[in-house]
Amino acid sequence: MISPMYVANNMINRANAQDVTLTNLKLQKLMYILYAKFLHETGYSLFSDRFEAWKYGPVLTKVYDVFKIEGANPIVNLRPDNNGQIMIASETGDFGKCFDFVWGNYARKTARELVEITHGTNDVGNYETAWRITVTERGLGGFIKDEEIKNDGIKWFGAT
Repeated sequence: MISPMYVANNMINRANAQDVTLTNLKLQKLMYILYAKFLHETGYSLFSDRFEAWKYGPVLTKVYDVFKIEGANPIVNLRPDNNGQIMIASETGDFGKCFDFVWGNYARKTARELVEITHGTNDVGNYETAWRITVTERGLGGFIKDEEIKNDGIKWFGAT
């Protein structure tokens, strides 16, 4: 498993290099979709932190807290992890494959479009996403279960 801040910093680094606007809301959704893709491809969690179901979709509270000072403004500066280190690296292996797929297919979408995907209200139609199940069963702020995220992966990426 890797650090969520490692993932966030890699996304910020890629966004800066490709002139992609990355807000905290958009970062959260991209991280969730990447988590779902990695879980779908490998059967393993990308990191040990758990997503919570917030009003606008899945959120990693610790990552949100680091970047909340930006408000709705673009995030351009990398931030240290809990150990005070700023880590980025070339994305390799399963992580790199999943990262490149998610970035290539979702990074140019708006935050609103990504919210619609995680809510299950995009052009595919209304369907039960892990976020929606969590809100219904455990309420806003509930932790989203990996088993439910796996089902999102099947809907979004196909059967394995």
